[in-house]
Amino acid sequence: MNERQYDRLNNEGAEGYNPYRAARERREIEAAVAWGKTRAGRKDAIYRALERKDCSLARECGTYNQAEIDALTAELRTIEATEEAEFLAAWPIDVTKERRAAWNARVKNGEFGNLDRQPSDTIRRINRAQTAQGWSLIELRKAVKLHNL
Repeated sequence: MNERQYDRLNNEGAEGYNPYRAARERREIEAAVAWGKTRAGRKDAIYRALERKDCSLARECGTYNQAEIDALTAELRTIEATEEAEFLAAWPIDVTKERRAAWNARVKNGEFGNLDRQPSDTIRRINRAQTAQGWSLIELRKAVKLHNL
């Protein structure tokens, strides 16, 4: 039984207590709390804070504080530097060269079809290949750019 069925049968279509809804809401709250503790959640919070604190409205209201903005920007740079270091550790130059050669060979063999004639089918094949290999074309492009290949 799901949330909607429970409402139809036991609550007669009304909004009474529903254990399925309560469990879903609890999971959503726990996910939101966990999101704030992750690196991506912290970056998101910093971006939002910078949007609030570094804007023309803050300057007009007199709540603009350059020191606070500099501290948030420094924290954001630290997080991004950590992410880049972890990315470079996971994508050393030899691994990048191997993966690039393998990807180029797959493209030259025509595994993905022709993007001009069947774009949706080609994109589906590319997504399937990325899922199977465990890394994406975007990550490969980023690694190639970082290693200046």
